[in-house]
Amino acid sequence: MYDTSDMIIDMTPTIAKRWLTREEAEATYFAEDSEARRLAFASTIAATIGIAVLKYRYDHSLSQTAFGKLVGMSQPQVARLELGEHTPNFDTLLRITAATDLEISLTIGPKVEPRRAIPKTLQRDSVCDATDQVLISVREAR
Repeated sequence: MYDTSDMIIDMTPTIAKRWLTREEAEATYFAEDSEARRLAFASTIAATIGIAVLKYRYDHSLSQTAFGKLVGMSQPQVARLELGEHTPNFDTLLRITAATDLEISLTIGPKVEPRRAIPKTLQRDSVCDATDQVLISVREAR
């Protein structure tokens, strides 16, 4: 426990001189090698996998426990996966694809087609998302 009785903290809010434009904000917070950019990519992957697992469970009437037994995970791990709390590692992705008929496609490159360029059939048949450097889609194999 800290004694803060002798501390003086200035909590006066500062007023911004002007609002940042979207381009300025992206340049500042999503610079080529920024931590925010890496987190955005990771969260895109985690969220897409989580939604796909949830959709698969719903489509096949599986509980989190039953899905966990199918892929070799505990129920809390499945819950965290569905919430997108962490980016699944390669081993987890392999276990999911081996135990289910899910096909995971991940494209990473300097410039990936923007979201609006994702083919309509892919949008309709899969769970997908994209940033400027990551495209991920998850669908049931045919």
